[in-house]
Amino acid sequence: MKLKRVRIENIRSYKDLDISFEDGVTVVSGVNGSGKSSLLEACFTGLFGSRTLSKEFVLSDLIRKGATKASIIVDFDNKGHEYNIEQGYKVNPKTGSASNNKSVFKIDGDIMVDQASQTYEAVKALLKMDEESYKNCVYIRQGEIDVLINAKTKDRQRMIDDLLQIGKLEEYRERASSARKGVGRHQRETDARIKDNVADIEQIETLDPYQVLNTVKTEMNETGAKISDLDAKKERARGIVESIEERISKYTETQEQKKAIDVEIRGFKSKVTVTYSEMEKGRNLVSSGRQEVQQLQSANADLSTRINIPADADIENYAVSIEKEEVSARDVVSSIVKKRELAQSNERSQNEFLLNLNEQVKKTSVAIQNKEAKIKSIQEDIERLSADSRKLDDENENRSKEASELGFPADKLENIDDIAELLSMKQKQLHGKERERFATLTELEKRVKKAKELLEKGLCPTCGQDLKGSKICEETAEDEEQKAGLLNELQSIRSEQADVETKVERVRNAKEIAKRIAENDHLTQIKKKDIAANEKLIEENHISIREEKEKESGLKEQISEITISIRKIKEDIVTLGKDETAAMNSHKVVKDKLDIARKIRANQLEIRKVQNDMQRSQDRINNGLEKVGLFEEQIKDRKQRLDQLEKVLGDVDIDKLRTEKMQYDSAYKGIVSELEKFNLRIKELHKEVGRVEGEIKRLNELKQKHRMLTNKKEFLAAVYNDAEELETMYIRLRAELRAKNIDALDRLLNEIFSFMYTNNAYSHIKLDQEYNLTIYEKDGTALEPKLLSGGERAIFNLVLRCAIYRLLSHSPGTTGSSELPPLILDEPTVFLDRGHVHQLIKLIDMMRDVGVGQILIVSHDESLIDSADHVFVVEKDPITNSSSISAK
Repeated sequence: MKLKRVRIENIRSYKDLDISFEDGVTVVSGVNGSGKSSLLEACFTGLFGSRTLSKEFVLSDLIRKGATKASIIVDFDNKGHEYNIEQGYKVNPKTGSASNNKSVFKIDGDIMVDQASQTYEAVKALLKMDEESYKNCVYIRQGEIDVLINAKTKDRQRMIDDLLQIGKLEEYRERASSARKGVGRHQRETDARIKDNVADIEQIETLDPYQVLNTVKTEMNETGAKISDLDAKKERARGIVESIEERISKYTETQEQKKAIDVEIRGFKSKVTVTYSEMEKGRNLVSSGRQEVQQLQSANADLSTRINIPADADIENYAVSIEKEEVSARDVVSSIVKKRELAQSNERSQNEFLLNLNEQVKKTSVAIQNKEAKIKSIQEDIERLSADSRKLDDENENRSKEASELGFPADKLENIDDIAELLSMKQKQLHGKERERFATLTELEKRVKKAKELLEKGLCPTCGQDLKGSKICEETAEDEEQKAGLLNELQSIRSEQADVETKVERVRNAKEIAKRIAENDHLTQIKKKDIAANEKLIEENHISIREEKEKESGLKEQISEITISIRKIKEDIVTLGKDETAAMNSHKVVKDKLDIARKIRANQLEIRKVQNDMQRSQDRINNGLEKVGLFEEQIKDRKQRLDQLEKVLGDVDIDKLRTEKMQYDSAYKGIVSELEKFNLRIKELHKEVGRVEGEIKRLNELKQKHRMLTNKKEFLAAVYNDAEELETMYIRLRAELRAKNIDALDRLLNEIFSFMYTNNAYSHIKLDQEYNLTIYEKDGTALEPKLLSGGERAIFNLVLRCAIYRLLSHSPGTTGSSELPPLILDEPTVFLDRGHVHQLIKLIDMMRDVGVGQILIVSHDESLIDSADHVFVVEKDPITNSSSISAK
């Protein structure tokens, strides 16, 4: 992989950046805090997205303060193809939270995927590593240089195995192991099922179901024959019983007919008596009817005289005429009543409306008073807020004076954060210089002490030569001189640190003042907004009061109009009451005439009804005479039929017939009882046949299941062996690949180590099968890497990372180191003295010589800068807080 170009917008301190990269060693330099490491972090995030962020560092922290959108675009070549990755971000201005709203992965200009998760998977497949492997191999981040050495054994094994693409084999082995255990569980379950199956088969076969079935079917045939014989006997007995029953029934029927005829004769005689009685009643009704007609005719004559009409007048037409007059008079009364009720309803409605208007007037008056009180309260709030605002302004003026006394007038106070950041960077820079000088001074003191011990002996402990006037003496003097210079530098640095500490304390106080001023300004703005809002409320309340007063005036006008209307309605009600009384009197006169006419008409109808009843009574008398003649003829006919039935009965012995019937009934019941027993038995035999056939069917099913389970057992055994062999194969492959990679990595480590430490105190490195590292001195003493000095440990870690990088670049599936991302070192010289810096440069030159196409380094070390092929300088504007990069 060859990094070509990176474009950044609103990421960390970069507002807008477009930078291209060439082959060779590229160093990005600049003062601490200028944004060097931010460039590498942007490249890292551009490749792997937001997965690169730690738990303490959210996505919004990556985006430049105040920006609403941001983007990272990374262009690179790999295997002859051009790749482009674009990550886009947006910020919610209300919540401040950020999201990845664009993630596009292109190959040769064509979009392959356009979702964040898909882009991540595509990059991981292309580079054959995820973000963790990337950090453990090609991207050595600041402060994480010794991650591999300091890691626990298991974590280091996982890291290196994942880098060398053999970590998947352990995952596959675990899957095969899980499969083998699952098959073993199925085998045990199958064995238990086979055992239960064999027990069930043996239990059924012990009962010999086929023999039982033959025995039951034989008994069924015998029982069926007996049932057929009994059915024939039952039918014969039933025929005899029915014949006897028919003769008895005929005798009984004849006796019943005789009884019925006797009853009919008595009935006809009774009807003759009743008919004579009804005829007498009819004669009495005719006599009483004549008397009632005379009374009704006399009453009608009196009524006709009262209404002054002739007794023989057409009362029907007269009643119709009077009814029309009554309806007309009633309608007049009803019309007047409705008008009066309507007027009374209108009066009640108007009174209610008047009451409602008076209530509205009261509410409007109260509302006006409330709003006037509210205006007064708001004016008091405005006065209080104005006083608070003046107090805050006075306090800010005092704070500004305090800041000016600290040396921070208003123009500097606005940039206090930038000044604080610059001082913090200065502190870190001085701290680094102090540590560097202190480490160098410590090394010099050790070397001077050792040289003095050699000089005191006068002889070299190795060769036995005289040391006076030798090169060791000169080097010791130079070291003493350098030591004195370092002490002076260290004192100067510490003095400068104390001065910076004083400035930092002043800046801290000034920041606190600036914070208080900003808070007061914020509070003042809030109070001014509150004052404006309250003034607006006062104006709104004044408008509302004017509206309420206008409403009150309108309501009072309505009250006056409604009062006049109610007075008019009351006058109308009095007039309608008088009209109603007159109309009711007229209606009463007509109603009395109508009642008399209706009474006459009712009497006339009653006369006709009585006359009709008299006619019907006479008709019934005549009909009664005819009925009596008919009844006597029927009585004569029934007596003749009785004589005929007596002849039919003859000399039948009914008791003998009943005795024979009882005997045959008893025999029939005995046959039926025996048949029921045999039928019950045949049902039991059918159930037994079904049960035995069910057992035979179950036996066949169990045998079929036994064959199936046996086949399954054989299949599971074969699958278990395959899974076991597969698990063993993955274990063997992983061990072989690890051993092969360990040998290769051990060889590369020692090759680089020998190149780095020629003529030094160390002889070689040993990498065991668990990726544990041991470094050996020339006298054979074994050391753990953690026990090395800071500089030695840093160089040793870089050697390990470079060895892994070289091993990956020549692993199967790659054609050269160009497929790996550039080797990236972020501030690798931290805690290194001059000697170790030269060793680092030597290591970088060696990596370039063995074919590493691109090496990116972030450092402000002059030696690294001088040895680079390309140099970029990062600068940060303290006013805009924006970083920019220029080629040197």
